[in-house]
Amino acid sequence: MIESTLPVPSLAAVEVCPQPSGPNPATVYLARLAPGSRRTMRGALATVAAICVPDADPAPDPEAFPWWSFRAEHAKAVRAVLAERFKYTTANKTLSALRGVLREAWELGLMDTEHYHRAVAVRAVKGSSASAATGRSLARGELRALIEACLTPRSPRKGEVPVVTEKGQRDAALVALGYGCGLRRDELATLTVGDLDLVQRRVVVRGKGNKERVVPIPPGAFHALRDYLAIRVESLLDARDEPSLLSPIYSDTPLFVRARRGGRLDRDAAALTGQAVYHVLKTRAAEAGVESFSPHDLRRSYVGDLLDEGADLSVAQQLAGHASPTTTAGYDRRGERAKEQAASRLDVPYDG
Repeated sequence: MIESTLPVPSLAAVEVCPQPSGPNPATVYLARLAPGSRRTMRGALATVAAICVPDADPAPDPEAFPWWSFRAEHAKAVRAVLAERFKYTTANKTLSALRGVLREAWELGLMDTEHYHRAVAVRAVKGSSASAATGRSLARGELRALIEACLTPRSPRKGEVPVVTEKGQRDAALVALGYGCGLRRDELATLTVGDLDLVQRRVVVRGKGNKERVVPIPPGAFHALRDYLAIRVESLLDARDEPSLLSPIYSDTPLFVRARRGGRLDRDAAALTGQAVYHVLKTRAAEAGVESFSPHDLRRSYVGDLLDEGADLSVAQQLAGHASPTTTAGYDRRGERAKEQAASRLDVPYDG
């Protein structure tokens, strides 16, 4: 625990009040985040703490840091350092984590209202990126190649007849659902069989901040999921061609689990992690000859394609689970294409 001062570059230190009994605000803040966000935002808080106490050895622990002693001058100095060291998107994500932990300090009664509101009023770091609107989107041919790579028959052992492995069927469903429902990698990893409604063809997704949303499953993704479930869950109540409810005993069963050598699923294994989802997609991209992409690029492609197909921005926002329409607008590729089309109409009088 840091007990004396809260040094901030170029600012005078202030007295740090001892923490009353109870959890640290960072512990409370991180506990309400989804696992993937928790790792990211803990890293962001660690960055802030390290800026405030640059010479600390070891580096300050965010969950033992005196956030209740933060003041507006500290927030402004931290912002200045972030703006100098990091890209604007990273700087603003870090400031978002800072605002979140300060809110917890205020709600826990560790900060008075005036100090809290002055500290969280720190401005976002301005910036823009030429690639922000487009990013890495996957073409339909790339998606098809990925799924075909998953479903390519392989010989379990030398000399045996090639078959589509259970792992391949799993990965095809992972790609199809990741794109078809625009899921974050941790949302994919934490899905259970009970989250699926095969009658209404939709899935309940638990996103950032433990917020739930219901996302329709498009036909292709539904078919990939249905074929995978015939392997993952041994007793569907009907045949493959007539979807129905799954047995309640499977409601808490992880949907995606790791596979053993040879491609058979380890049915008793824990759910895949977000990192494992990343590894699956990286491996399948290499097999399919598709340019490397991240799990988030499937989500980016989903939102961009929704908007290309004429979906309203607010509808796309709800389906993606974005807190702000501004985030959804950042995935909109239509403006970039409009600029390209306008430029193509220019008549440059060059006859060489």
